Amino acid sequence: MVRVIYELDSAALPVEFMRALITVGIPYLNIAFLGLVLNQLQQRASLQQVMLLISIFLAVRFLLQLCGGWFNKRAEDHETAVKRRLDRAVTEKLLTVSYSTLQDPDMRKAYAGAQAGQSYNGGLSTLMKTGLQDFFSLLIAIGFGIATLVSLMKPPVAAIAWLNDVRYPFMILILLFFPVVVGIWSVHHSDRIQLKLIETIIPNNRRFTYFFNFTENIFNHQVIRLYHATDLVMNRERESNDNSLQQLWDGEWQIAKYGHWPNLAIAVAVIGLYILVGAKALLGSLAIGSVMIAVGYFQQLMTAAYQFLQQVGMYVNMVDYLQFYVDFLALPDHEKSGSLPVEKRNDNEFAIQFHDVSFKYPGSDEWALRHVNLTLNIGERLALVGRNGSGKTTLIKLLVRLFKPTEGTITLNDIDIQKYDEDEYRSLLGVVFQDFRLFAYSIAENVAATTQPDRDRVWQALTVADVADRVKRMPETIDTPITTALSDDGVDVSGGEAQKIAIARAWYKNAPIMILDEPTAALDPISEYEIYQRFDELIEGKTAIYVSHRMSSTRFSQRIVVLDHGQLVQDGTHASLMAKSGIYRDLFNAQAQYYTEDRIKAARKKVATSVAPVAN
Repeated sequence: MVRVIYELDSAALPVEFMRALITVGIPYLNIAFLGLVLNQLQQRASLQQVMLLISIFLAVRFLLQLCGGWFNKRAEDHETAVKRRLDRAVTEKLLTVSYSTLQDPDMRKAYAGAQAGQSYNGGLSTLMKTGLQDFFSLLIAIGFGIATLVSLMKPPVAAIAWLNDVRYPFMILILLFFPVVVGIWSVHHSDRIQLKLIETIIPNNRRFTYFFNFTENIFNHQVIRLYHATDLVMNRERESNDNSLQQLWDGEWQIAKYGHWPNLAIAVAVIGLYILVGAKALLGSLAIGSVMIAVGYFQQLMTAAYQFLQQVGMYVNMVDYLQFYVDFLALPDHEKSGSLPVEKRNDNEFAIQFHDVSFKYPGSDEWALRHVNLTLNIGERLALVGRNGSGKTTLIKLLVRLFKPTEGTITLNDIDIQKYDEDEYRSLLGVVFQDFRLFAYSIAENVAATTQPDRDRVWQALTVADVADRVKRMPETIDTPITTALSDDGVDVSGGEAQKIAIARAWYKNAPIMILDEPTAALDPISEYEIYQRFDELIEGKTAIYVSHRMSSTRFSQRIVVLDHGQLVQDGTHASLMAKSGIYRDLFNAQAQYYTEDRIKAARKKVATSVAPVAN
């Protein structure tokens, strides 16, 4: 994981080390100062010498505090930078993997793991701030401990032999390791209790998450107020809160019982160290202040070791979670499969054919499409209809190269579409999906999909989509941001208005092949018909595919294709399909009330008076 941090920010590790060195160094400086003062007093040093020592201590302490503040600020800046680069790396990976990879269950698992790795106990930022500091502190403490142990062997004691040979450092090491062993035992039991506690409170955490998400949604307050459900919501929340608090108190009390033992072990070890080190002082080979310094350094070592042990389980889990992030970033980027340029044609004569196409979604064993053979003729209006789940959107996703066919091929002018340059091929397509998304940017940027829109064409597109009047009433018209996510001046639009803006975006692109994949599902049938009719008149001469489980587009489509359970089951005109029994006639008759002649005439009249065709 150190490698990951280094790759994200090469300067972060040295800064974190210096922060840890200064943070740990100040207690050592305090211990050394008190010990040296005692030595000076024992040696009856002059007042000037003592004051000089105090002055040096204060100057060094001030300098360390100054440097510590600077390194602490720098470390926080690096932690923030690493977090942002981490988030950016994940976002960039989402944008660079293939669309089919995004749909793969293994990829979604890796992404969920990457998110968990960033959020688990603070993620990489916490690992840098506390994990690295604890680790560096332990290394520094070990260094001081070894140096102290070596220094204690230098002044020989003639009176007692074991104070001079290997037994002496061995006894000191036993005392130093005693709290470590007790700490391992304590942490082991505490972690078991902590794990059990986490498993116990997970259901309550789910309830809390649901409660906060529910109450944050302003639309839920309509139900709460209309049905006087405040008591219901608050009582459920209070019940979860009381249960969670009781479980936390019980668990923390059990953890606290084990947490006292390492502190007691450190106290016992400190007493033993004072006896061992003090023995040399009593025999005259060590100054009293040096005893205080040695024992103080050893105590710092034991404390650092215990603190590291307390958190090592969390750090190990954190590293495991962050491994998901590493695995996620290791996913291969999308490789564009084609390189052929698309023929530039002013006549828009682009013929598309499906040749025995079958498809399964990643991770699925079921066929979403099976043996589809279809030709889309130049300039044709084709309505692709069928019940929900019949494979309509899947067919469109194959056409726009979000997925590759599992079997069969799709051709454009007799060439496999996979052989064309991906960007050039998609420039031929203007698509609006049912599950479209708008950006939290301005209306103009959403319609043009660029930061430099043609403002006149934006207005034309909004007029085509029958949303221009609504935009004119917005504070900054087409410069008004959608939603308040990024700007307080943003405006929330309704579902129907959002769909119309998405349709305007497709029209703005001016692609020779237009595809509307149920983008008007949130509109009533007549409003949907009006949009389709207006759109159809304004894309005269272009090829169009209208996808819907409703029949609003079929009355003015030259050809109707019906899908059912992933198979093409009917193909013909409205009249020919209505003349024989089948899925199309059943669907149309079920919705016929919405498409009576009177209603259609009224819709056409409204279309004719609202906008005139715009030249392509």
